[in-house]
Amino acid sequence: EAVEKYDEVVHNLEFAKELQKTFSGLSQDLLKAQKKAQQRESLLKLEAEKKKLCTILQVQYVLQNFTQEYVQKDFKGGVNGAIYLPSKELDYLIRFAKLTCPERNENL
Repeated sequence: EAVEKYDEVVHNLEFAKELQKTFSGLSQDLLKAQKKAQQRESLLKLEAEKKKLCTILQVQYVLQNFTQEYVQKDFKGGVNGAIYLPSKELDYLIRFAKLTCPERNENL
């Protein structure tokens, strides 16, 4: 009886080997897709951080300009394209700029 089913057993073993190869290939494809997704996610996070940093640097640049005398005069007088700012509000911006913008060391 075992000899009669020998061909069936061999066929089932071959089928199992093919099935194992298929599962192995699918597993590798899934791992590759996961790595690609992680890389894309990392790139998106990096781009978001770059945008945040760019915005911060732009705001710091604008605030640092408020500490310059000629800029203050323009805003106090509302001239050269600057809107009029009362002295109190301008003082707030200058203080805020000094608190948030570190001094630059030109030697570095």
